[in-house]
Amino acid sequence: MNEEDLNEALHDVIVRSGPPPSMDPARALEQARRVRKRRRATWAGLAVVPLVVGVTAGPALVTNLTGDRSVGQMVAGGPGTPSVFPPSASTPPVSTVAPTTAPKTRKTGDPWPEGQVDRTATTGPRADRAVALMNELTSALPPGFTSPDLKYPSGDPMRWPQSQYASNDGEPDYWEYSASIPVQKDNRVGKLLALSTTPNGKPATDPCKLAKGFWGGTGTCAVVDVNGKKVGVVTAKTGGDYDQWAAYRYADGTVVFVAQAKKNDRTDKAPLTQPVYTARQLAELATSPKFKISS
Repeated sequence: MNEEDLNEALHDVIVRSGPPPSMDPARALEQARRVRKRRRATWAGLAVVPLVVGVTAGPALVTNLTGDRSVGQMVAGGPGTPSVFPPSASTPPVSTVAPTTAPKTRKTGDPWPEGQVDRTATTGPRADRAVALMNELTSALPPGFTSPDLKYPSGDPMRWPQSQYASNDGEPDYWEYSASIPVQKDNRVGKLLALSTTPNGKPATDPCKLAKGFWGGTGTCAVVDVNGKKVGVVTAKTGGDYDQWAAYRYADGTVVFVAQAKKNDRTDKAPLTQPVYTARQLAELATSPKFKISS
């Protein structure tokens, strides 16, 4: 890696570290952890490329060097567990205007797609999809839980959507849509996150391997069957951003993660006394079509 490559990588990390215009440290930390994990995997793989070239007589085939993210630990719910899906609240229609085609393979120096100034789409159809995702996550809350418009001490909202162009150099273009909301019950506050990644050309993998690639932390994983769909559910070790998360990969390559935590960092509110969802309910959410965004 030369100096120019290093500068490009550092610049990429900076622009991915958080959704403008907010400067909320908590959000920036979450984004940075995702970027760091992807970068480590990519740089480690690039170190192997010269060896492959040296022993191959023809063109070298460089495989995708980054793995899919995973979600947190989960334990399957017992018989009689109620469905996780209450009637959906009305959601503003998402724009169906076709976005400008992004580069098929990301290269150093390529302009950001669709006229963006960095990775994050703050207006247009992409931003609309992230807002719709946040509204769907809110409408899926079980009775007794709400998601008020709370703010951090800095004044930044705890409810935030984000859409970003997620491709690194050498990867096919793909997008990542996420939504984080505070969850309140009896003046106690936790948080939920939904994240949908469009098909990125990476191969299918074991549900637990997928789930353990999530940037929220590490833990133990169980595979939960939801009407024939295999979902990896991780229950985290202490100290992570989330207590539990689920991951599901569709046949077309779309990946959905749903994560929950009883505690919402940097607030004066006490944490929730119970998880918002059971493990099975979390797995059901990960397979819900309402969270699948494939374009």
